[in-house]
Amino acid sequence: MRKSAIFGLFAVLAALPIVPAKALCSYHGELYARTTVEQEFRDSRWVGRARVVSGDYHWSDSGESWTLYRLEAIETFKGKLPKRFTFFTERNSGGFYMDGKTDAVPDLGAEYLLFLQPTPHPNVAPEAKGALRVNYECGQSRRWSEVSSREDGLLRKLGRP
Repeated sequence: MRKSAIFGLFAVLAALPIVPAKALCSYHGELYARTTVEQEFRDSRWVGRARVVSGDYHWSDSGESWTLYRLEAIETFKGKLPKRFTFFTERNSGGFYMDGKTDAVPDLGAEYLLFLQPTPHPNVAPEAKGALRVNYECGQSRRWSEVSSREDGLLRKLGRP
């Protein structure tokens, strides 16, 4: 390839906008739906604040990569979360990761607000049976430090009988 063609290719690539990667998420059949705390609270079996204790990463060449995090419940707003529980996520564009600054390193000690459901797939790895997962990967589950005081108050209000 000639130098001018290579230069032209680099010039075109440099001019393309840089767009951050976006997870592939669907909420009740709607792609990239914007949910509210109230919606996800209503749709989740458990809602709680939990701390990351450990992470067990599973990688495969066939694309069946996933992580099991072990979490400790700090506070429960809906349902009865066990003191310690396992959280499952696939390692793909729709996964919900609780990693530190580097992928495949658990965010040990970090606290998360989680809107949870049982893991529905009957064909998950035996280690993942009984684990929980987030209600909606692109929804309201996030680091606790990102929860506003207004949202904290709303969670407490929604959790009252």
